[in-house]
Amino acid sequence: MKDVVVIGGGIAGLTAAYSLRDLDVVLLEVADRAGGRIFSERRGENWLNFGAHVFGGEGSGTGQLLRELGVRAEAVPGRLAAVSLNGKLVSSGPVESFPFRLPMPLRSRAALVRTGIRLRLAVREYAKIAAPRVGENPAARQQRMLDFMDDRSFAEFSGELPEDVDLLFRSTLTRSSGEPEELAAGYGVGYFHLVWDRKGGLSRNIVGGSGVVIDALAAALGDRVCLGTRVRSVERTVEGVRVEIEGGAPIDAKTAIVATPAYATREIVTDLPADTEAALAAIPYGPYVVGAFLTNETGAVPWDGLYALATPKRSFSMLFNTTNVRRAGETTRARGGSFMVYAAAGFARRLDGLDDGAVRDAFLADLHEVLPATRGLVEEVVIERWEKGLPFPRVGRAALQKSLTRPLAPIWLAGDYLGTWYTETAVQTARDAAAGVRALVTPPDRV
Repeated sequence: MKDVVVIGGGIAGLTAAYSLRDLDVVLLEVADRAGGRIFSERRGENWLNFGAHVFGGEGSGTGQLLRELGVRAEAVPGRLAAVSLNGKLVSSGPVESFPFRLPMPLRSRAALVRTGIRLRLAVREYAKIAAPRVGENPAARQQRMLDFMDDRSFAEFSGELPEDVDLLFRSTLTRSSGEPEELAAGYGVGYFHLVWDRKGGLSRNIVGGSGVVIDALAAALGDRVCLGTRVRSVERTVEGVRVEIEGGAPIDAKTAIVATPAYATREIVTDLPADTEAALAAIPYGPYVVGAFLTNETGAVPWDGLYALATPKRSFSMLFNTTNVRRAGETTRARGGSFMVYAAAGFARRLDGLDDGAVRDAFLADLHEVLPATRGLVEEVVIERWEKGLPFPRVGRAALQKSLTRPLAPIWLAGDYLGTWYTETAVQTARDAAAGVRALVTPPDRV
């Protein structure tokens, strides 16, 4: 009889198991590696990134976890808002000046200015809504954020836009894996708030790649992490829970934390309340096609001061200078670097008919067009596909929250689909689930 079985080896499951490592805990993961969509590979002093790349600040739940693990995270260096459009790259000056510097027709300039002003005002309002309040339960804050402008899509908020302006917003917003016509307007506004808020948003890189935090968590748990283990069901019993495993003996435990994606949670947890099952079924996931480039420059390059770049009208929709964090405080120029690019949502679906080699060629050609100085510097390109990349909130998402977060003890749910702060939501819900488990299985004098 285990104290707790954790199902799912992404950041949520690993954090939950790590938080309960003093108990009799086992973590079951179906894949042959832990980490889920947090994935990077080292290349000497550089690394290739294929998933999550920015994390919460010092005061966030993720920041606390990184401190506990001794994982080094630094503020994202360089420009966070840059655009390459119609053959011109604009990466300096205030964002408000972009409509006057990007090559586009007068009608498009006017639309971009008008929509940009509305978005700035909405972001200010969202910032007030999203600000934490003294003594407030994080769940109340999350509900408030979900409620904000949840009655319309981002496309309805922005109105009809000229093609180049539409593609500019679309290339940025599809980072969520959903299209502007699908995304709740408040979520879209919240995304820009996260990007523009260097102090409170997703503002830090992990030195060595995002996989460093996964390796640290897995090392702390040791052989309690069981890879290649497919869970068939999680059901309540008189004594707690029973976890049925494909091709193996069942595991009995006092409690379980299910930290799998919404669609998998719905499939494996038996006897869910009807409203919770329906809410899980209503969480959509969109696709990503990711490309990682290893470069071999030995001196200064034009993109040293650039981190994030929107690339409408290209085969990928966003580009990130992922090893730029190495430049912070550098006294001697380190050799090489890497980029991560991705096509998400509709941009990813347009690549469905292409094999990895064809995607590689398309991504590489566009990289050279956007950053001409990369010609001759790229020594490796790796393609990764995420069919179900991230959960995103459709219009009306706020109404699902109570059903998703209702008490289900001795089973707890955790994961990024339970909120809108990506890895931060995953870490927070994992910590909350672990606290619930501890309160149930630990005698009062030891809590």
